[in-house]
Amino acid sequence: MALHNEAYDFSMFEPKRREREASQTSKKNIIVLPEKELQKNSRPKLHPFKMLSRFFCLALILGALGTLVYGQVRLTELTEEINVASQTLAEGQSLHTQLQMKTNAQLSLDDVEEYARNTLGMRPAEQGQVEYIVLSEGDAGEVLISGQEENVFSAIWHWLEDLLS
Repeated sequence: MALHNEAYDFSMFEPKRREREASQTSKKNIIVLPEKELQKNSRPKLHPFKMLSRFFCLALILGALGTLVYGQVRLTELTEEINVASQTLAEGQSLHTQLQMKTNAQLSLDDVEEYARNTLGMRPAEQGQVEYIVLSEGDAGEVLISGQEENVFSAIWHWLEDLLS
């Protein structure tokens, strides 16, 4: 039996060769960046003013959206209340019309006159029972301004009124 088998490559398991090859390849793979490139690629510093301004902008946007949603909800609620009130009003007007027609049917002028003649024993007014009265005796006018002279302040006031009119 032969100790050396060509089907297997045992050189991979040799530590010395691998370390040498790794050190040679690692030196070849290193990329040196200049300082400016490192600063460009580094994580930017957080500025408190920028963070605060972004927070306030976000709070303003969320506040506006919240106000908009609240307004729409309130508008929907009020519209529903108006619809219920309108329906109640329409029902009330319909009931009023029905009751008015029923009352008019029960109390027609002919029925009232018949009730007054038969039950109460009343009769229509005759020409001799009617008296006419006159309420207006004529129009009269009174002068309320007396003949007194105006004082200085009243004269200045009237002069200003005449000037502005």
